[in-house]
Amino acid sequence: MIRLPIVTFALLLSALGAGAANLTWDPTNGYQSDEVELSGLLPQEIQRVLDWMNAGRKAEENKNYRRALRKYKKVNKKYPKSQYSPESLYRTSQIRLKQDKIDHAFDAFELIAYVYPSYGSFNDTIGEMYKIAVRRQVSFRQKIFGVLPGFLNYDRAVRYFERLVSIAPYSDYAPLSLMNIAQIWSKRKNDTMAIYSLDRLITHYPKSFLTPDAYIQLASTHANLVDGPYYDQSSTEDAITFFEDFLIQFPSNNRVDEAEKGLFETQDLMALSKVKIGDFYFHKRSDFHAARVLYNEAITIAPKSGTAEIARKKLKMIEVKEEKLGIENEPESEREAPTVEEMEKKAEKRAKRKVLGIF
Repeated sequence: MIRLPIVTFALLLSALGAGAANLTWDPTNGYQSDEVELSGLLPQEIQRVLDWMNAGRKAEENKNYRRALRKYKKVNKKYPKSQYSPESLYRTSQIRLKQDKIDHAFDAFELIAYVYPSYGSFNDTIGEMYKIAVRRQVSFRQKIFGVLPGFLNYDRAVRYFERLVSIAPYSDYAPLSLMNIAQIWSKRKNDTMAIYSLDRLITHYPKSFLTPDAYIQLASTHANLVDGPYYDQSSTEDAITFFEDFLIQFPSNNRVDEAEKGLFETQDLMALSKVKIGDFYFHKRSDFHAARVLYNEAITIAPKSGTAEIARKKLKMIEVKEEKLGIENEPESEREAPTVEEMEKKAEKRAKRKVLGIF
């Protein structure tokens, strides 16, 4: 396979897509162009292309779609630099839509957008591609044996949306496509890919009208990844970050109440996790210092929550127990750091416990 240099390939696409002619059609005179054919074709080749286009359009008008598609395919395949090539693709897309063969229609629109971006309205072409991708996501079911409706093809929908983002990254359809991709992955219970899509949206399109919703969805998705206070809370930390970012960046958004509630709940969960770990050090290890640190962290994370009240009661319990045992609560600054030897001995003990299968 011959690989063109990137610059050369870009110039080729520019040459193919530049200066699209203003074509008109009427049944009597056929196709007419207001521009000179600059594709470098010979006069007889130009006439051949025009004859194919006229024959294809007449067949299309008579609903002889098979013949029309054959003629349009010849134009695009044999004379891709002709001014009629993008028109043949557009006519092909319209026939395919009438036949409800939306995948073929998408392919035709994609070629127009990618190779002939100056043909017609680029935004309209992208809009047609987006409509097809949404149909693939929401309602279109390929018929089995031409009769029985099949399943929704989410993989194809994702692929179509990704093509839109790739071809038109600066259009309004790009963030819309990323949001739809995230919804598909969320529906399929693939939280990792949903988070990836939403993160791309807020990173590359911070001013999109969808960005606030993306922040809420990101935060909620991260929050749902945690099963409770006894599990790793890294996703809870991410959820708190996204809820906070939303409230800072979009203080007047209509979903502020939802974000505040989500932030309170995730902070409370994080605080409860700290309390549970603190309970382990308090009740199982009698390490009052570590327990106190964790209880104070819980209070700092969610000072107005019920969990914070529990942490405060635990701190009082530590004080009472220390008084009974005659332990003086040393300030943090006065505590001596463990020596290297002490740390090595603790590491050896942990290693032995693992070998013995205790932990």
